[in-house]
Amino acid sequence: MAAGSIEGTVFYQADSKRPWRYARYYVKQPKTGELGEAVVALRAKALTDAARAPPTVVVDQQNFQFLPETVAIRRGDSVKFTNSDQATHNVQASSDIVSFNANMAGGGEHTVRFDRAGGLSQPAKVGCVFHSNMRAWIFVFDHPWYQVTPASGKFRVADVPAGMYELEMVHPAGELRWRKRVEIKPGETLRIDIRVSPDDKM
Repeated sequence: MAAGSIEGTVFYQADSKRPWRYARYYVKQPKTGELGEAVVALRAKALTDAARAPPTVVVDQQNFQFLPETVAIRRGDSVKFTNSDQATHNVQASSDIVSFNANMAGGGEHTVRFDRAGGLSQPAKVGCVFHSNMRAWIFVFDHPWYQVTPASGKFRVADVPAGMYELEMVHPAGELRWRKRVEIKPGETLRIDIRVSPDDKM
């Protein structure tokens, strides 16, 4: 099967007249604007891989925060929530793709398997009923062509079957959304940078 790749960097372009209060958390270099914890994905057909061993991703509760805050997984994968704080925490979500609610004492854990995909449009928003400022997002895909950007804002999606796609980006904490139609060509790497600003608020 002929395949190609797509790579680039997500940037946030600040506007002094419309300050973004979350910039200090996700934009480590304000002068250049590389955006971390953005979910970049292709809109693609579901892909079944019977030989794949679904992994378990760990999301810790530490210093009254979910770490990491944004997670992207594939349908059938699991998330193990752990609690590194002394305080009792809770993990709960209620969405079209999953529903759970569990209390966790310090040192406790709770594992959830995600059997339904919601893509970029329907993430599972996770909270703690005891500490309302705690939040996390779990994005579940039915294909492997997605990535959460590190602090560098960089992404690379490889082994994509050649064809036309919608390349999409969502930053859930910042409520930013972007999309563009792209063509993946056999044996080639498409380079595209994603630039968002307050104009791209959901």
